Amino acid sequence: MIAFHAEILLVAAMAGLYLYDSARLLHSNEGVLAATLGSRWSLHFGAEHYTLRGKEPFLPNPLLPHRPAFRLRWKQQMVAAAPASQRWTPPSFDPYKVLAPFIWLMALSLFGLIPAGLFSRYGNVAIAAGILLFYAAALLALAYVWFKRGALQLTGRQVGALAFESLTCPPFALNLVRHISWRNAPSEELDSASRRLLRKDDWTATLPTVIKRIDNAIAWENEGTPRALALGEYHAALSREFTSNT
Repeated sequence: MIAFHAEILLVAAMAGLYLYDSARLLHSNEGVLAATLGSRWSLHFGAEHYTLRGKEPFLPNPLLPHRPAFRLRWKQQMVAAAPASQRWTPPSFDPYKVLAPFIWLMALSLFGLIPAGLFSRYGNVAIAAGILLFYAAALLALAYVWFKRGALQLTGRQVGALAFESLTCPPFALNLVRHISWRNAPSEELDSASRRLLRKDDWTATLPTVIKRIDNAIAWENEGTPRALALGEYHAALSREFTSNT
């Protein structure tokens, strides 16, 4: 019974480490643009009613570790269209498409083969297969990242850091795509980039969340200040936009 509990704790620890490494802390004026590998974008924010060290925890979909996510800042006020020099060009998704199968092979190893070995008659054979498959997939993925580090906007030292954490703590390797995309630092406003990249119906569906964020910002601002007035104008404009689109 004790051994059985230890095995459960091992699997729970792997899942916990994966979720811990997936989570990020966002400032209230930050959001995340996530993308499918088919280039359909979605907008996400951190927890609205809970903060940790003054920031909002954000947990991407734990069942989609192969999707890149990018953090952008937001002035939460009406801004002119982003100048061409500031407009963010998302990176090519081709490298991420190549990495996706390796991510899923590593996930199969950690949460498929190894648990099968722990809780079934396959025992050490399944565990050994899981370990071998994990490190084979991880090493191939990291080798690909090394050769594509220019396209992925990574330095040799950054690739080395990714390799160290992926090989020494296997659950962290499942977030390889997220670690790479998170290092990309778009300068374009979150509002501007979201309007441009999201499909019209997706942007309309997200507008209530955006408006709620403006409500929260207004609540924290002293009444009558220039920023409060700007936030009020922005709120009214977004509300009109939502009404006209629905």
